[in-house]
Amino acid sequence: MKYLISLVVVMLACLAIPCNANNDNIEREQVLTGKIGPYPVVMHINLDAFQEGEQVGYYTYNSMPNKRFKLVIKEYEALNAKGSMRVIMYEYTSKGVHSGTFDGQYECRGDYYEGTFKNSKGKKFKFLLQ
Repeated sequence: MKYLISLVVVMLACLAIPCNANNDNIEREQVLTGKIGPYPVVMHINLDAFQEGEQVGYYTYNSMPNKRFKLVIKEYEALNAKGSMRVIMYEYTSKGVHSGTFDGQYECRGDYYEGTFKNSKGKKFKFLLQ
């Protein structure tokens, strides 16, 4: 029961974040920018779709702005009642091929996602998106 209450509090904290409108059928979007290793990226996250197995958004590399990688929630868990979550997302190509995994801490109140990205070749990169 304590876990369920913490999860509800975390989700409510996330829903309180102001979001941008977008034409990609994402209703409440948060845009994070940063790097995966040395590569600059922009990530778009739908805060209303935080459910396991659901597409939660996409990201693009700055060097390839027209190539989108779909993001699907694999799992998430509340770390505390202040809005911290461990979030694992799978990356998929436009052809539906699983091409990478994000595993990190998402801060609703601090508006950042930080952790490790592992590509399809097994190479790991640190990432920080704010």
